[in-house]
Amino acid sequence: MRLFDGKAEAVKIEESLREIINSNQVLFQKHELAIIQIGDNKSSEKYIQLKLRVCEKLGIRSHVYNISADLGKSEMEELVKRITLDPKNTGVIIQLPLPRLELNDLLNFIPIEKDIDILSDKAQKMFYSGESKKLSPVIRSIEHFLNSTGIKYKQRKVIIIGGGFLVGKPASHYFRTRGLEVEIYEDYRTGEDLKADLIILSAGVPNLVKGENILPGVSVVDFGSSVVVGKTVGDLDMSTNIEHLNWVSPSPGGMGPIVVRYLIGNFIEGTLEIYRY
Repeated sequence: MRLFDGKAEAVKIEESLREIINSNQVLFQKHELAIIQIGDNKSSEKYIQLKLRVCEKLGIRSHVYNISADLGKSEMEELVKRITLDPKNTGVIIQLPLPRLELNDLLNFIPIEKDIDILSDKAQKMFYSGESKKLSPVIRSIEHFLNSTGIKYKQRKVIIIGGGFLVGKPASHYFRTRGLEVEIYEDYRTGEDLKADLIILSAGVPNLVKGENILPGVSVVDFGSSVVVGKTVGDLDMSTNIEHLNWVSPSPGGMGPIVVRYLIGNFIEGTLEIYRY
């Protein structure tokens, strides 16, 4: 079994991003990444701080816009529109989860060229129709994992546990369009055997999957993230026997650092596209 070191891979990504920024310093001195936080979700603040730290390391301007969850939806819409239409903001993130389900509509106020998370309805439609030139940070991270580990996935089976719109749904589409057999488990129960060549975990249920229920030689990518007694753990129970597996991208420390870097990468590429000479 080999552990995928997301932090080490993140450093490599940063180096390539820094080269682009250094070659376009004037442009990136004038424009910035806008992060919109609605409400005061403590978990969200942690992820926002991660993004801000990466931006600072790379010399990218960023700003967090805090919007009270007590405001009416129409007031929120006006504020979000004002932020997204500001010319200096060439990339916009609305930090999830939002306080109320109805507020997910706010994602649709992000112009397609500034939607670096690929979460608005228009961006999603373009992705699933094959029209989009951009991939979400999650999909780019999966590609990075496959390319850096050398895993060949043609004519193989993928199991995805958790079919949410952030990981499970786009990952299943990505693999199916490349000819793989994909099976999604929405209600996986601990102890069920998993027969596949690659497993993507995104249920957000701590220690849901045990190593003994996975076949030898299988690779696992864990996007799950839960807090148990003050400690972040993934969907894969790392305390069980996983020595028979191939590559394992654990949580935390695997995909998380990669996703953040590719999010920033989408911002950089989007800014260059908007102001392409």
